[in-house]
Amino acid sequence: QLVNDLLNVSRIENGKFGYKFEKNDFMKLLNTLVENTVLPSKSRNIDVRLENRAGTIPDFMFDPEKLLIALQNIVDNAMKYTLPGGRVTIVVERQGDYIEVKVSDTGVGIPKDDVAKLFSKFFRAANVIHLQTDGSGLGLFIVKSIIMRHGGQIWVDSVEGKGTTFTVVVPVVEGLLPKEEEGQLKPTVVASPTGEVPKETVAS
Repeated sequence: QLVNDLLNVSRIENGKFGYKFEKNDFMKLLNTLVENTVLPSKSRNIDVRLENRAGTIPDFMFDPEKLLIALQNIVDNAMKYTLPGGRVTIVVERQGDYIEVKVSDTGVGIPKDDVAKLFSKFFRAANVIHLQTDGSGLGLFIVKSIIMRHGGQIWVDSVEGKGTTFTVVVPVVEGLLPKEEEGQLKPTVVASPTGEVPKETVAS
């Protein structure tokens, strides 16, 4: 996994990640995502639920392979850092020209001082290191890069000891999909609406 992550980071930084954008069924992608969690969620006794609050979602332009990598990473992390008997909820909503996916867990949460560093390469929060879970510290860097290339945004809200919610927003309107060079812009960090938890906003 570490070798794969390092190769993906290298490809991303060199603009050779090989994106293939075409009109695809987003709910099909999400159903695949949930199917991939069946065995690991059972083994860890974690309830994974998908709630579609967006209704029928017309096909739109995205790379299904890359977007699945991003969302799978977020859900895998949610399961990894949730104790047995916990719950991971994936909620899909339509927000104007965007689709919003919220992945919420009842896990260990993220220390407030670590939130703004989550999307940096090789960073792992102090409390999950103490849990002795595996991880390269590259997953969320890759996730961020994929979401950026789709013209989207990603941010996190978390309370240590109570749980975490990752929010991903991607456009369903083709005109909002950035050109390749625009998709490599670095994000800026601003305060969340509460002013308490940093929010990573992706430039587009």
